[in-house]
Amino acid sequence: MALPADTAVLALCRFLLALPDLHRLPPYWQALRRLRVAALRRRGAEVAPTAVLHQGVYFPRALRLTLGEGAEVRDRVRLGIDEGGLHASSFRLGAGSVVLSDTHIDCSAPVSIGRGSHVGRRNQIFTHRHQVSQRAVPVLQAPVETAPVTIGDDVMLFNDVVVLPGVTIGDGAVVAIRSVVTRDVAPYTVVAGSPARPVGARE
Repeated sequence: MALPADTAVLALCRFLLALPDLHRLPPYWQALRRLRVAALRRRGAEVAPTAVLHQGVYFPRALRLTLGEGAEVRDRVRLGIDEGGLHASSFRLGAGSVVLSDTHIDCSAPVSIGRGSHVGRRNQIFTHRHQVSQRAVPVLQAPVETAPVTIGDDVMLFNDVVVLPGVTIGDGAVVAIRSVVTRDVAPYTVVAGSPARPVGARE
């Protein structure tokens, strides 16, 4: 029995993303990069020819994916949804930006990362939360709300950063290692801590 065209293309994408990168074999690595981009474009993703996806990147079928020129998504990055009943929204990574390995980005609502930005290893970006404030409602039955996350141009998120739903991180901001960002960050501000608070500025 033949697979539907979209299912077949998605299966091809999964296969190509599972192949080892083998960076020390340039012809193989270059060909694999081109095949991954071509497969994603074939299934409707807006992926620039110079974008790079490494091994083990995961995304759900319905996710609207946009990767700019030279954007890079490293090993084992997961783009998707975590809560049953929610639908994948969109993920946009601007030109020259990079998402490092083992990062998890919840795309229950739109996530947008601007140009020339850096998302460190093991970051977690969330776009949904459980409303657990009412004692009469069991936590496992708490309603879920979603809110987009926007990260500007020239932003640095160091390793192990957590970003909560509805947050906007302005252009040029810096978020220190292991910070938890619970509210908006002004442009060119340096924040640190849990919850993250301003500790400096980029002059």
